[in-house]
Amino acid sequence: MTPRFVHLGINPVGAVAHMQPPAAWPENFYARLEYCFTTHSIDWYRFGSQNYVLLTSIGLAELGRLISGLPAFENVYVLLTEMSNIQPPSCNGWMPQQFWQWLFKAR
Repeated sequence: MTPRFVHLGINPVGAVAHMQPPAAWPENFYARLEYCFTTHSIDWYRFGSQNYVLLTSIGLAELGRLISGLPAFENVYVLLTEMSNIQPPSCNGWMPQQFWQWLFKAR
């Protein structure tokens, strides 16, 4: 599959997970997730407590399976959305300058 940008939103679920701050999530939550991105993506960028953009050639279903297979990730909400297969992608918004530099850097 051709590399493209994917937006990932992730949130643990459970009885009160939607009310818990990220600090209450499983230990090493982000480290496990970001290691998965490092080993299965070309590049990635975290822009919020629960949001990432990845450059990857892995299909959305496969990426979802990889994430749900991580230890303590069997109960997470995940939304994976292709941004664009155009590089650089066509997008607009209000983000830190560092994000735009990452998104449009030469790869």
